[in-house]
Amino acid sequence: MTDGRRALPPVLDEVDERRVRRTALVGAAAFAAVLVGFWAWWPAGVLLGLVAGGLVVFRIGRVMTAAALAEPADGLHALAGEEELRQEFRRLRVRLGDDWPVFRSAALLVTEAQWASVAGLQRELGISTASAQHVMGRLEREGFVGPSRGSRPRVVRLSRDRVEELDRLLRL
Repeated sequence: MTDGRRALPPVLDEVDERRVRRTALVGAAAFAAVLVGFWAWWPAGVLLGLVAGGLVVFRIGRVMTAAALAEPADGLHALAGEEELRQEFRRLRVRLGDDWPVFRSAALLVTEAQWASVAGLQRELGISTASAQHVMGRLEREGFVGPSRGSRPRVVRLSRDRVEELDRLLRL
């Protein structure tokens, strides 16, 4: 050691050095394989999710558009004559029993106002929320209003000019 530096002892012998190099190469190859796997499969999964999600969104959009553009159907035209209508309303009155006066008021109210919501029935008829929900469900089952459309009012299936006829038929 003439130049003032000390010679460092060899830390690794040749066999250990090969083992370390092989381990580093295997680790790097495994990392590269994982990256290639993510690169190859991740975009496929993303594309599959985008396609499936897009199809669902378009389908829901078509259904919502069709429901929004649907014409209100006049349920009273489904029955042939006035006598048939009277018989149907008599059967309905028997089925409803004590609920008949509230149902009659609600049917006239939604037909005259051309809107149908639980909160509106509750406010205008002075009934509880549960009663208003029950009456709204009954109006839907009997064909006076359409199905629920989220926060928007339901479609009323009878036109406003049929209020007098409906009032006459509901008075039994």
